[in-house]
Amino acid sequence: MFEILILSIILGMSIIFGVALAALVVVHPILLTVSRQTAIEFFKPFFHRTHILVLSLSLVVTILALVASFVSSNWWWFGIALIMHINGPYTYLRMMPTNNRLMADDIDVDSEQTRNDLNKWGRLHAVRTMINGIVFIGFVVLALYSSVR
Repeated sequence: MFEILILSIILGMSIIFGVALAALVVVHPILLTVSRQTAIEFFKPFFHRTHILVLSLSLVVTILALVASFVSSNWWWFGIALIMHINGPYTYLRMMPTNNRLMADDIDVDSEQTRNDLNKWGRLHAVRTMINGIVFIGFVVLALYSSVR
């Protein structure tokens, strides 16, 4: 049972990290090569769908990690999950102004601000991707460490 719990945590976190990594290394470069109109038309539904998925999964992973901590008496599971939630304040304080401008109904796709925001979004998102990667690696290392003991 505990192994299924750990596998679920790692699977959920791998999806979160995979979405972030794909957004950074696949989606963002494409957004910079297509017309700004196309970039914005793609960004809006992409952002809406992915942020709901990532938020939902992050809550599930955190709950599973809390359960794993109770079951194993190893609070590293929950501690690592909490690191993932550094993304919340970071996103709210650093990324949301850019996201809000890119998501605005009255966005001027031809403006210099939109060009700058599309470029800036990738740099800002790289931080989120790194945090998710660290958490994913942390869970994998903890699982391997736990299985050796």
